Amino acid sequence: MFYVPKDAIFKTVSRRKFLELGGGAATALGAGSLAVGLNSTIMRTPAYAASSDDAKWKQYAGSKLVFMSENTPPSFAIRDTISKFYDLTGIEVEVITDGLPAVQQKVGIDLQSGNADFPVSYVQDKPIGSPFADYYADLTPMLSDDTLPQDPEGYGDGVWFDNFLDACGRFYDRDRLIALPYDAAVANTFYRQDVFEANSKDFEAEYGYRMEFNEDTTWKNVMEFSAFLKKRRESGADVPYGYAQHHGTFAWTTQLDIQRMMFAHGRWLDWEIDDKLGSKTPPPSNWGDEQSVLLMQKHKDIADVSHPDNLANGTLELNTVYQAGDIAMQVQYHEFAASIEDEKTSKAAGGKTAYAPCPKGEASWIVNGGQAVNGCNCGIGGIGINGNASEDIQRAAYIFCVYATSANLQYDVLKGLGGTPTRKSVLEREDVKAARQRPTSMPNALTFDAVYDHGIRDPHFVLGPKVPEGNEYHSIVAAEVQRCIAGKASAEETCKSIKSQIDDLH
Repeated sequence: MFYVPKDAIFKTVSRRKFLELGGGAATALGAGSLAVGLNSTIMRTPAYAASSDDAKWKQYAGSKLVFMSENTPPSFAIRDTISKFYDLTGIEVEVITDGLPAVQQKVGIDLQSGNADFPVSYVQDKPIGSPFADYYADLTPMLSDDTLPQDPEGYGDGVWFDNFLDACGRFYDRDRLIALPYDAAVANTFYRQDVFEANSKDFEAEYGYRMEFNEDTTWKNVMEFSAFLKKRRESGADVPYGYAQHHGTFAWTTQLDIQRMMFAHGRWLDWEIDDKLGSKTPPPSNWGDEQSVLLMQKHKDIADVSHPDNLANGTLELNTVYQAGDIAMQVQYHEFAASIEDEKTSKAAGGKTAYAPCPKGEASWIVNGGQAVNGCNCGIGGIGINGNASEDIQRAAYIFCVYATSANLQYDVLKGLGGTPTRKSVLEREDVKAARQRPTSMPNALTFDAVYDHGIRDPHFVLGPKVPEGNEYHSIVAAEVQRCIAGKASAEETCKSIKSQIDDLH
């Protein structure tokens, strides 16, 4: 979702070039083949229910598909092992990767234009799925089509981690499934246990409790840890700042950042809607209520004791600041652990970093009661098929989806590039179980207790808001929150402004 490996861009297509090439104009390329847009071609040999598995896999041999995806580890695993898929199917796949905002724009243009230049694409849960869900093909009929190859584990909710299929596959309608979970980035806390241990005695003398982090650590504790370390640093001690938030220019991650804290306190939601499915017609929002105003002020208070470049730290920059040893805590996505544990680039490596669930709600910050939880959210990237494509293109693309979301491939990504699985069976392998403890050859596995065993499970997990104008919503929240953090608006003014603007969207 967010971690960009070295040499991340395999191939990109500029928006201008895409518009020049796009259009899905069909041109004959030879006997039995047909061009279907941006470099895709389709050929078919009929397969039947009684056909062999090999025949089902190879029924579109000679075809070519274009896969548009975000530059994440699973995409690079597909790229680097694409010859295996070709050997299995005879289908050539051109993998085009780019940053998520660019993928969103290019895929959105393709879907809404009625073309299928990208027959198969990355469906990031809210930035792509929420606005474009209706343009993707419903995978449901293909999941049980016995003329197509199928994954032996199946595709039911139970084979994926909790809430994953809902996150990226279902939008507004429980009977339609538009994507299979392909890529996972789930929030949890990274903290410098060596810094905590070195400063705990002095912290306890001032605050009356130990400086430690676990699943019961609250947002109030985070604020106090940060205030203490900032004070020590300003007095000349060689310590990092305590914390930094997600801001920068990527609106979605700023929205996710404050959403975690809001939900932790009484499971507060932006709208009273089904948080898993979302709504095309949300009611007036909860922004501006007493709870939102209180927590916006607390978010500002935490910012005031955070890293001085807090407003400039987007998700990638924040992780760099943590690796550089300049902060002692970050709430970050679990795919980043591989970079944190790289001793060649990270001062936080070598057993200095520990992983825990996201901070818990502080009971005294919950208005009129309500449950304090470890508010956790995510970006679950699915893989979906363009609904504009012909039946044969969709079937060929489905074969690719089956391969791309298989447990074996996810296991290879975890071992190699540091991916994060979406199928439960990957964690059942003995070497993956062992990798959850140091020393480990799969550093992302160090986060699995905090993420898979705790954070993604109810009542801690918050997904939404899934609304058609989700990207506009992210932009409004990010802009207003950052104005508040910068001291240009009060917490109450900020919350009321968010409410006014997002209620107008719908």
